[in-house]
Amino acid sequence: MATMYRAMRGDTSCRGSVFLLAMVSLVTLLLLGTSLVEVAINGLSRASRDVKLEEAGDLAEAGVDMAMVKLYEDYDSINETLDSTGYYASSFTLPQGTVNYTVTAPYSGIPDTCMIVSEATSWANRQVRVRVLASYRRDVNRVFEGAIFSDSPLTLNGAGGVYPDASGKGGAIYSNGNITFNGTSFTMTDQGAIYTTGTTNWVPPQVPATSVHQQISPIPMPVIDLEYYRGIATHYYSSSQTFNSSNMVNLSGVIFVEGNVNISGTYTGQALIVATGNIKISGNVTAGDLTADAIALISPKAVKITGSPLIHGLIYSHSVSQDATMQVGGNVEIYGAVVSDVVTTNGGIIVRYRDVWAGLPIPGKGKTQWARFSWEQHAF
Repeated sequence: MATMYRAMRGDTSCRGSVFLLAMVSLVTLLLLGTSLVEVAINGLSRASRDVKLEEAGDLAEAGVDMAMVKLYEDYDSINETLDSTGYYASSFTLPQGTVNYTVTAPYSGIPDTCMIVSEATSWANRQVRVRVLASYRRDVNRVFEGAIFSDSPLTLNGAGGVYPDASGKGGAIYSNGNITFNGTSFTMTDQGAIYTTGTTNWVPPQVPATSVHQQISPIPMPVIDLEYYRGIATHYYSSSQTFNSSNMVNLSGVIFVEGNVNISGTYTGQALIVATGNIKISGNVTAGDLTADAIALISPKAVKITGSPLIHGLIYSHSVSQDATMQVGGNVEIYGAVVSDVVTTNGGIIVRYRDVWAGLPIPGKGKTQWARFSWEQHAF
């Protein structure tokens, strides 16, 4: 009996220990779970704050762009106001928030300079101030010195690549925002470079570490002056047009289209096609002679590429009132360059840089424009 009693006591003690251990484990798991949930909530909160701050920053940048366009086009008698008072102020409201911006010229008494201060309050009540110093100069076409230029965060999906020309020029990627590579199959060369006002999540192994530049100041995009191109047009169309191999022989000068453009086929000659609407590339757009023929496709709204075409030329899409886009639907190969407010690639993109448009009046070349040389942003 004594032996049985001790055994029963031993079993009871064992069961008690197991129960106590289980309770301790349960409490530990509950505490750990609570901690993980708290970390997740804090992470989501920080991400939400970052997105809202980025939205406010984009609004403030829009104020700077608007000021520079007014200076360029002399809208709202801005230059007369600056000549008489040295100070100009304006504002605008969008669904995303409100922007107040000022221009002071000259800056600190230095001729041909100005200071632009743009303050934005987003719909989420986030506030950002951007301060820019700019100078009056010719040939503000630096955006055309690389293979891909995006004036917003850039995501590159799938396989693709960027390659310089034979002289080693142009193998760069630029983004006004973060660069995101989805995957690690994008190819560049040891002459390539990455420029971003934010950060990049990956660097192709061929690119030297010294050629990766993060947290840099934004590079301004040249204005598409539709009135200028309308005035110098060698061919003018008052409605939407379709271009193909039959009507793209011996192209020259500026072809101005009031409306949309649909283009595919082989071309000869050198020309800018400027559309006030969208440009759709529905097939190959190739030069008869890649070393001599050149084309630039320019739109203040969107350039849409369908299928998987081969394109010889420059794509430029930019607007100061709303983001213009370059959209790639499939896998595309471009001999030239891509410059756009927003670059969207649903498939792969290969850009082999070619500066064959040197003789064409591309935006920012041949007409004086304000260009930024100093930029800073603050949240407040």
